[in-house]
Amino acid sequence: MLLKQKKQWTLLVTAFLCIAFTSLSAQKKKLKDSTPEQCAKMQTEWMKTKLALNTTQVQQVAALNLQYAQKNDPVIQSNEGKISKFKKLKALQKEKSDALSQILDAEQYKKYQELKDQMVQKLKEKRK
Repeated sequence: MLLKQKKQWTLLVTAFLCIAFTSLSAQKKKLKDSTPEQCAKMQTEWMKTKLALNTTQVQQVAALNLQYAQKNDPVIQSNEGKISKFKKLKALQKEKSDALSQILDAEQYKKYQELKDQMVQKLKEKRK
């Protein structure tokens, strides 16, 4: 039972990292077939809309999203165990969130955290 939950959780985090709020109905195959550039572009567009980014922030966020999409992709595509993938993706997400806190203002970052938490909650409910 615990192993099944960990597998589901890993899939949840992978989906979250790749699409970062763009679509709750994305399929696992589509996620694996998305390029890092596509993931980064979707993330940037979502953040631009939801967080009201200014021009400078859009450029910085786009570069950051691409950087982390490129770091995430080898982990997602690897044949490593799910727990290992989960740990690596979680660490990368923490790094990215820390970097975002330097780009976004306090209100935007708070909203980002709230939306991220809502996304995780919706994915948890959907998996039940």
